Amino acid sequence: MTFVLKRPESRHVRIFCDCALRNKKYNVNRENLHSARMHPDPSGRFTYTTPPLAPEVYTYRFQSHGQKLIDPGNADSIRISNGKRSVFIIPGSTLSDLCHTDSLAGRTETCEFWDSACGKTRRILLYLPPDYDNTEQTYPVLYLLHGVDGNEMAWHDRGRVVQMADNLIRQGKAKPMIIVMPDANPEKLIGQNESVGMMRNLLLYYSWFHHDFEQIFPQLDSSFSARYHISSDMNMRAVAGLSAGASQSATLANMYEDNFKYVGLFSPIVHRKQLPSHRNTIYWIGTGKRDIFHPQSRRFVRKIHHQQIPYIYYKTPGGHVWRNWRLYLSEFLPFIFKDIETMPDNGVRGKMELP
Repeated sequence: MTFVLKRPESRHVRIFCDCALRNKKYNVNRENLHSARMHPDPSGRFTYTTPPLAPEVYTYRFQSHGQKLIDPGNADSIRISNGKRSVFIIPGSTLSDLCHTDSLAGRTETCEFWDSACGKTRRILLYLPPDYDNTEQTYPVLYLLHGVDGNEMAWHDRGRVVQMADNLIRQGKAKPMIIVMPDANPEKLIGQNESVGMMRNLLLYYSWFHHDFEQIFPQLDSSFSARYHISSDMNMRAVAGLSAGASQSATLANMYEDNFKYVGLFSPIVHRKQLPSHRNTIYWIGTGKRDIFHPQSRRFVRKIHHQQIPYIYYKTPGGHVWRNWRLYLSEFLPFIFKDIETMPDNGVRGKMELP
């Protein structure tokens, strides 16, 4: 991969990327930005070439004289904490191909919901499947939640959920579904103030367990069910999230037992109070072997196994990173809203691991 930036007014430029910029091992468990100095030519054109990169979705930015820059030649950019990065994809794997498409058949829609408990307006992003506007049929719904340092755009920007859902639906691997991505942050976190970064969120992490979002969920669900063609059938309803969003998903499944058939927990932060007490729900748990919350995931799986609650346990290499969360979503979308008879292991109690 060769990065190019035309900037004749600069004396020096650095490239920052969450990939291996030099010929040394890159820590895929953390997704930290690596940096390197770019090479100028007499015309003010700066370049840098990386070693061969594995197929994946990568983010990067430039920096010149203290100024952070996205790539002006790349229209694909995302917001991360209080900054922006450009995005590129190295194709060649099923997952990277799912994250890339030239034309979208489904569409997104943005709306707002007044949260009377927090006294704030929550922003909501929806994915509406292909042909949604041409039919009156009801669709399955997936409520998809972000992590601590995120908002309603996290799965859109970093998770590539729109491209992934479009491709899986187009290939017949996933059912057409509505995906609701709310700003599920508690009061005073970055849902309303995008200048607040990761450390501020972590300092206020305990606020996630006040369950503000979980308490207003019935009103939100009722509002969107009235406005969109969302199925009320429990078998056609799912909730999933990553990290702290997985914790919220587990809580929602417990608080509203007859609401969700499928619960996806990606690198979940879970504790014993969030253990389910009923067997009507199917759990899909994904975690990396180097994930900081892997021990919690294993304890959760052992508990629901002993309770004979249906589950799939999907263990991968890597850590608490988007590389894993995109993978988990790509496996979860084809899994949900299928006939129970077609699922593995006599009712989906079991364990599925990757080497």
